[in-house]
Amino acid sequence: MIKTILYKDFSWIDIVDPDKNDIEYLKTKLRLKPLTIKALVVPQYHPDFNFFKDQINIVFHHHNFKKDGEIEFQELDIVAQKDYLITSHYQPISILDLLFEECQKSDKNKEKYLSKKSGFLLFVLLERFLKEKIKKINNVEERINLLEKEIFLGKGKKTIEEISRLKREIINLWRGIEPQKIIFESLKSVGPRLLGEEFLHYYSILFSIHRKTEIALKTSKETIESLEETHHILVSLKMNEIISILTVFSVIILPLNLLASMWGMNTNYLPFKNFSFDFWIIFILMLAVTIGMVFYFKHKKWL
Repeated sequence: MIKTILYKDFSWIDIVDPDKNDIEYLKTKLRLKPLTIKALVVPQYHPDFNFFKDQINIVFHHHNFKKDGEIEFQELDIVAQKDYLITSHYQPISILDLLFEECQKSDKNKEKYLSKKSGFLLFVLLERFLKEKIKKINNVEERINLLEKEIFLGKGKKTIEEISRLKREIINLWRGIEPQKIIFESLKSVGPRLLGEEFLHYYSILFSIHRKTEIALKTSKETIESLEETHHILVSLKMNEIISILTVFSVIILPLNLLASMWGMNTNYLPFKNFSFDFWIIFILMLAVTIGMVFYFKHKKWL
């Protein structure tokens, strides 16, 4: 389905799930090159940037963050010439649809975004996608800060689950953001020559924003890995401490069991057998052994 917004001699053409009729329109009306048509029809799994004498082709992948925490990659194909901009995608993309709707419903917005033609509209569109990624990275960083506090509170299973979720989100973000470097580097160097030198500053801003998202995401990645390692160390120390205490108690109880077993033998020659206070004598003996072992472990700093 093709939707079009016109402003003077400039057109923004948005295509959702292009079919044969849409492709035929692009061939006959806009005379797009076969390679460009192929890029619009065949799904692309990696970001890409190509340019011809008067045209830029971009394959951009957007992270769609679902409510259940899943991340879906949505492909957006962009064809930019001075007099028109084509956006093609296989399913609705909220950021793109919102900008298109803003231009449709408001003449003021139409003039604001379309008066400088594809050079500026391309900047606005890509900037919105990057800002959406920055929001998600900021959210990840906030959760990492909360996670750091929880790790030292020893919340166990809950902490491990949150670490796993954050690592997954960071990996998915990294898979989408890092390969897009080629788009913003190429747009900065080639875009002004094809779409207007006045847009050099705009495309430099896009490159800078993308670079910042890379650095922030890399920092988050290294931080979560360090926190995961710290969590493992703290859990190991806690387990070692528990095992150490249980071992000490086992060693203390062992001689007591031995004494109890000895005085439980059915023989005629047990010490203190015929004494009036034989139970208390044995009890005091066992208590002395226990206290002596505790003091010994304290002296050795095992307790």
